[in-house]
Amino acid sequence: MKDLLDRYLAAVARGLPDRQRADIVAELRDELLTKVEIKEEAAGRPLEREELEAVLLEFGHPLIVAGRYRKVQHLVGPEIFPLWWAALKVTLGVVAGIYLVVAIVRATFTPVDPLADAKIPDLFWALVTAFGAVTAVAVVIERFDLQRYVYQWRPRQLPPAGGKSKSPFERVVEMGMSWVFLLWWFGVIHFRDWIPTMGALVVDMAPVFSAWFWPIAAYSAFEILVNLVGLARPGWVRANASLSLLRSLAGAGVCMGLLQADHWLLVSAPDLPPMTIDIDRVQMGFDMGMKIGLVVTVAGFAIKAAMDAQRLWRVTQDAKLPLSLSVL
Repeated sequence: MKDLLDRYLAAVARGLPDRQRADIVAELRDELLTKVEIKEEAAGRPLEREELEAVLLEFGHPLIVAGRYRKVQHLVGPEIFPLWWAALKVTLGVVAGIYLVVAIVRATFTPVDPLADAKIPDLFWALVTAFGAVTAVAVVIERFDLQRYVYQWRPRQLPPAGGKSKSPFERVVEMGMSWVFLLWWFGVIHFRDWIPTMGALVVDMAPVFSAWFWPIAAYSAFEILVNLVGLARPGWVRANASLSLLRSLAGAGVCMGLLQADHWLLVSAPDLPPMTIDIDRVQMGFDMGMKIGLVVTVAGFAIKAAMDAQRLWRVTQDAKLPLSLSVL
């Protein structure tokens, strides 16, 4: 029966750390022999082979017994799990946001455009890859005991307790759509022709957009910056509120500047015979639609600016309160 015990201890030893293997095996041997002696004294005779197997089965599977002596018994431990889970949600949200933007680009722009014709992995495999990458980073952090660097933080860096902040998914989608707009604005990509009858009409942007070309481009770039800061540093409450307020005011200013023009789109029908279509009426309809859209956009920016100003004022006042009052 000694060979049965030796085989069991050898199986346990294969899963033990090299430096502690001999000591642990000797300790386990003594413990098992003690259990066998107790069983033999109770039975008044040496144990049969089946009875010794029962003792070893009760003691536990060799892998489980060896695992008790290993420093790490899990892929992601309890200390690093919250970080892994938070990073996983952010990463999957970012990946989903990117794929949503790509889907919109493919559906909206012509296939010859770089983004519309780009070859990207399926969403499923992208999510699986993101999951594996985040998990691998968490494992490295735990194996090399890097938690003290990862968990460096200050209370002032935490996001605000009140109010609902944008999720990483929302910010990535906004940044992606701003990039798409800039690519279209600079002529890199082009819209599909969704309305067949528009082939007879030529709709061009009015000169007002040429005059406001760089302010509009600068606003879109600033919009990307605002979302990027909010995504990377959600705890910068005052800075994010200030940037959001500036973004709303800048957007309202650009739209109000555009409203000063008389025309925003130039409609023509060079391939149609004269008097086939009332160009003036069509032009008026396009301009009216653009004017209504700009007025509504200015109102939206004004409301958003008021909300941002209130949020900034509240954050500033909270920072001035004594600790006992701010906690209350």
